[in-house]
Amino acid sequence: MNYIVMDTELNGRVWKSTNPMEIISIGAVKIKEEHIKDKEYKHKLFYEYVKPIYAYTDYARKFTGIPRQTIEKAESFVTVIEKFKRWIGNEEYVFIGWSDSDKLVLIRDCKLHKIDDDWVDSYIDLQAYIKRYIPESNNQQISLQNAVEMFGLEWIGKAHDALDDAINTAEIFMFLCKDKSGDIVQEFMKGSTCKFYRKCKVCGKFYRSKSNRLNRAQRCNQCYKAAQTSK
Repeated sequence: MNYIVMDTELNGRVWKSTNPMEIISIGAVKIKEEHIKDKEYKHKLFYEYVKPIYAYTDYARKFTGIPRQTIEKAESFVTVIEKFKRWIGNEEYVFIGWSDSDKLVLIRDCKLHKIDDDWVDSYIDLQAYIKRYIPESNNQQISLQNAVEMFGLEWIGKAHDALDDAINTAEIFMFLCKDKSGDIVQEFMKGSTCKFYRKCKVCGKFYRSKSNRLNRAQRCNQCYKAAQTSK
C-alpha cells in the first residue's frame, strides 16, 4: 500500500463566474507502507503546474504566488494527469488530503476534460479525521497550519503552495501514524466522507462497495459470504 498525500491550488477568483476554478498546480508525497511500519519518513515527491483553459486570474496569482509566465508555460491538465498517474504507479494506493476538496476538484477537472476519474475514488480526509477523533481539536474543523502547530511540528515551506501543503499534511499523517499498530486505512477512513467506502454493519470495518446501489450495500464481502454459507 502506498499513501499519496495530495494538495492542489486553483485558478480562484473573488467574483462569481460560470467558469470553473481549474487546478493550476498539483503537489504530492508518496509514502510507502514499510516507511510507516519502520517509523522512517522517506518519500518521493510530485510537483507540476497546470495550464488552465480559462484565463489565469490576478486573484489566483496573488494568492498562490505562482508567476503568470509559469502558468503560461505549463502543460495541459490531461498531460499533467498522465504524468501524475505514472508517478503514482501500479501498486495499491489511497489518497490523503486536507479536507475532501482536493478529491472533488480533481474529479471535476477530469470530467471537464472528459477523462476517466475512477482512479481518484480511494481517499482519506485527514482534516475530518482529526476533527472527529483528536481531542485537541475540540471537535472543530481546523486549518492545516493550526494543525501543524497543535501537534508541535514545524511548518515546512510556504502556505498555499501545493507541494509544501502536501508535505506538511504528510508530516501530520506520519505523526498520527506513530502509535497506530492496526490497519492504517481502516483507522483513518473512520473520519472520511468518501462516498466509495461504507462501514460494514457486521464487523465494523470500512470496505469498498461493488454494488451500484450503495444504500443497499451494508456488509463487506467477507461478512456477506459468511452469512450465505451459514444459511
